[in-house]
Amino acid sequence: MKQSKQLALAGMFTALQTVLMFLGSVMWIFCYLAPILCGLIMIILKDSVGIKFSLISYAVCCIIGVLFLPDKECVLMYIFFFGYYTLIREHFEKLPKALSVVLKYLLFNVTIAASQLILVYILHIPFDMGFGVWSVPVFAFLMNFMFFFYERLLPRITLLYEKRYKNKVDRLLK
Repeated sequence: MKQSKQLALAGMFTALQTVLMFLGSVMWIFCYLAPILCGLIMIILKDSVGIKFSLISYAVCCIIGVLFLPDKECVLMYIFFFGYYTLIREHFEKLPKALSVVLKYLLFNVTIAASQLILVYILHIPFDMGFGVWSVPVFAFLMNFMFFFYERLLPRITLLYEKRYKNKVDRLLK
């Protein structure tokens, strides 16, 4: 595929990710779902245009999100984890299973904690889930619970894309 087609496709997917993150910013129910969906879009983008243009798309989405989107929690979750995770996940899979799982959860927890700390201490957005003292442990548990299912979903979504939709996407891009 020509570089101009790759760039155009990356731009379209960047726009789609930006719209999804905007929906995550204006509708609270999508605050955590939008970065996850954007991460799944990166699977298609990486396969279609390669890692170089996928990283450019990620960088542009990050810049647009920080500058223009109102909900910084949604944007920070995309920046710190969900935007690039599907691009680097295959490197974790090459490691032994136990080490891979430990490193994935360590990366996830460190990045989510960092995004929440930035929200609270730099952007001065209060962290309150309504559980009082238990808010932080409940949030951490729920996020890890969500990551557990996200981790189970990624290989299935990738396989579904490769089996059913990859040929259709490739035909559209010729």
